[in-house]
Amino acid sequence: MKKVLLSTIILTAFSCSLILFQLSCKKVAVAASDQTTTTQVGKLIYSKLIAPATGNSYFELWSANYDGTNQQKISITLPAGVSISGDAKLSPDHKTLFFGAYTFKSGVITKSALYACNIDGSNPHEIVSGTQNESFEANVAY
Repeated sequence: MKKVLLSTIILTAFSCSLILFQLSCKKVAVAASDQTTTTQVGKLIYSKLIAPATGNSYFELWSANYDGTNQQKISITLPAGVSISGDAKLSPDHKTLFFGAYTFKSGVITKSALYACNIDGSNPHEIVSGTQNESFEANVAY
């Protein structure tokens, strides 16, 4: 009888310790709320195709208010032979522009790339490099 009582006490203590262990290791997932907000600047970014009477056509990037007022060219100085290939996208923080570009030599596209620069056109730099058989266009920035 003593052995049965002792083994019952030991099993009860062991069961209680398992329950306490399970409770102390309980996983609780608390999702942190993302309080990131973006300030709308009321600007749009667009490209203009410049087609001179003589010579090759090229794109320029411009900004304007939503109603079309305050149009301003975004002056981007790219390396020699590199031209913007189309539309640009603005980063969610409204500080960086992303756009496709290509290198044109002797009437042939020799390289394409994806570039980034500050919203004012400063600090242009290549972020994705390609070949003449590839084409890049910035679709979404998030």
